[in-house]
Amino acid sequence: MGVAAQGYREQGLRRVSIVLPDEVYQLLEEAARRTGVSNRSRLISDAVVGHYSSFIDEEGFYAGALVLFYDHSRGETVYAVVDAQHGFEDVVRSSVHMHVSEEKCVEVLAVEGRGERILGLIAALRRVSGVVSVQHSLVRVR
Repeated sequence: MGVAAQGYREQGLRRVSIVLPDEVYQLLEEAARRTGVSNRSRLISDAVVGHYSSFIDEEGFYAGALVLFYDHSRGETVYAVVDAQHGFEDVVRSSVHMHVSEEKCVEVLAVEGRGERILGLIAALRRVSGVVSVQHSLVRVR
């Protein structure tokens, strides 16, 4: 192991080499320009963590947000969304409701708990007629 590699390892870092298609490299450069983060290693590290966080392990413990987009003009949708939240009150910490049009709403749920329970909540919300999408942004906290 080289001296430089040993120095990185002592800092808890690993040196890796990657090959990117030109189009992906251009996206990386555009991301650096737009964010003002010129450290490509940081940008790639953040992208890997972001991608990994899209996977939810049933045994893990997470905190973050679920974002629902739904049609509130269908009265049963609103009640079913609220019922789903009450069925998972052990993981739903709070919510914010926004009207984005006459018929459409966005609801952001702050969640914390075991992956198994959060996955159950996501599944329950996706089964609700009138829910257009359920997205999540979670970090594994243990």
